[in-house]
Amino acid sequence: MFSENNNSIIKLDPRTKLAILIATMVFSLTNLSVIPAVICIVFLGLLIFLEGDGFTAVKWFTGCSIVLLIFNGVTKSGNGSALTMICAAIMVMIKVICPVLMALALFTKTTKMADLISAFQKMHLPMTFVIPFIVMIRFMPTVSDEWESIKKAMLFRGIKFDLKNLLLKPAQTIEYILVPLLFSSMSLMEELASSAMARGLDSNRKRSCYSTVRMKVIDYIILFSFFGFVIISLVKFQ
Repeated sequence: MFSENNNSIIKLDPRTKLAILIATMVFSLTNLSVIPAVICIVFLGLLIFLEGDGFTAVKWFTGCSIVLLIFNGVTKSGNGSALTMICAAIMVMIKVICPVLMALALFTKTTKMADLISAFQKMHLPMTFVIPFIVMIRFMPTVSDEWESIKKAMLFRGIKFDLKNLLLKPAQTIEYILVPLLFSSMSLMEELASSAMARGLDSNRKRSCYSTVRMKVIDYIILFSFFGFVIISLVKFQ
């Protein structure tokens, strides 16, 4: 997470990726049609591929395409049963989330942390926002590693986290998960905050960056194209 691929064909500015992420959230919450969703997924998948992460692009494009096909089949089945309505509601929620997750993958998988901090500085954002944001996004992959360690520790003690235990012993299973996760999260947050302070993120002086972070022509072309698509889809497909 938050790393750069050297095989990238294009290199977008972090501000461009952040703007695409925000625009995708607005698009997903307001779009009700399948065709704009397909166009959005193709566009985001192409950007991830051009940024050098072909595996992530193919994985997300395939998964989101399957979701849209299922959603289209459920909504056009014409069956008004309760099960169909429940499936349709679930697929609507997944359809809303899929483009946002693709935009988030574009933002996190293809952006260096140093470039992101430099971009925030050029946006003149206060460090009271930058430091908590950097700690938060560093916190997410670390918690994922901690979660894997907790599951392995539970298996060593003969406790398996599965649907059966969650249904038969919900309170006990959740306790075994939440208690160690909360304690490890508290210590992780303190360590990440201390690391940010040790690197001088709270300093008011301007930080230097090895790579050049600036908006290029390709950034403006992609931004105008994507924003134009979002506006047209909101106007025409509602």
